[in-house]
Amino acid sequence: MMEHEDFSGLSKGKLKSLIKETEEVLVLLKEELQKRKLDKQHEEIDHLEDHLKEAEPHLSTIKAFIQKIIEDSKKT
Repeated sequence: MMEHEDFSGLSKGKLKSLIKETEEVLVLLKEELQKRKLDKQHEEIDHLEDHLKEAEPHLSTIKAFIQKIIEDSKKT
């Protein structure tokens, strides 16, 4: 965290200049944060197919189980 600085000696123009620069940096930091969030989402989407492939055997087991329950319920 930044130390508290004494800006009382700065001119009004210099203060305005510092505020403008700070706002520009803030915009850049927010853009970088948003980019990282999007990159992370894209990375997760890229791995979604792998996750689905891993889940596929389990899904077919569940499907077979449900089909068995339906068949058994028709018999009674």
